[in-house]
Amino acid sequence: MSFLLVAVDLLTLVVTLSSLHGPVRFLLGVTLGLFVPGWSVVGLLKLRNAALELALSVGGSLATLTVAAQILMTVHAWHLSGLEVAMCLVCLPSLVWQSRNISPIARSK
Repeated sequence: MSFLLVAVDLLTLVVTLSSLHGPVRFLLGVTLGLFVPGWSVVGLLKLRNAALELALSVGGSLATLTVAAQILMTVHAWHLSGLEVAMCLVCLPSLVWQSRNISPIARSK
């Protein structure tokens, strides 16, 4: 899953920085918002329960983005593209680390 989310993160970053619009950006943004921030933390826990990891990833992502958006609105610095780029850059190191550090159990399959 981390490999896929690294690709989503990088594609979203490129699309956002190049100011492209359309259904692809929308789908990438929704995927980023629902999974990337949460998985960048939950994936490190190695819970080995797919349903739990998925639920915690979605909940963690939505909570993280809600708090970040509220802070930006409170300090009058709200900018959706800026938040999207910041989330991509903050989450990318964790996702790359997770995708490179595959457990021995996963390697044997």
